[in-house]
Amino acid sequence: MDEKLNMDKEADIFKVFLAHWINHTGDHIAGYQEWADKLQGTSKDNVSQEILIAIAKMREAQKKIMEAKMRF
Repeated sequence: MDEKLNMDKEADIFKVFLAHWINHTGDHIAGYQEWADKLQGTSKDNVSQEILIAIAKMREAQKKIMEAKMRF
């Protein structure tokens, strides 16, 4: 019984983490996008392009975390 209660508590904690990770990833993406925009068209355009690639990958990761949350 105690083990079951502990698992329920762990599940509740995990649900909070999933929501946090989804939101926090969005915050990071917004910040990265801001810097990619600032660098675009400058001598650091290549850096901007790398950030844009990273943003696309982060959006995919965020989508997978959302899917995991829906299945949990």
